[in-house]
Amino acid sequence: MSIEVKEKVVPKWIEARYNAYLVWDLEAEGIDLDDVKEWYITRGQLYVKFNNGGERHIDSWSDDTVDYKHGLEEVLVFDEEWNQIKGRSDV
Repeated sequence: MSIEVKEKVVPKWIEARYNAYLVWDLEAEGIDLDDVKEWYITRGQLYVKFNNGGERHIDSWSDDTVDYKHGLEEVLVFDEEWNQIKGRSDV
């Protein structure tokens, strides 16, 4: 893969961005959605508020959730100041 860069700008960093998936098994966690008042996801955690007032925070981090073979979304090139020189999302 080659990426053209702007003239007179020295590339310093190449960044590859991959998609990743976090999954929560509700059955394994013992969660019945009929008992859930509200849920949201932030910073890799599932936050669940139950109808009875209880709450749970469940992590779902795992190294095997990144598809390095097929999950490449884009490649970016940055200069020394982390200014984007070139981006490519059609990789």
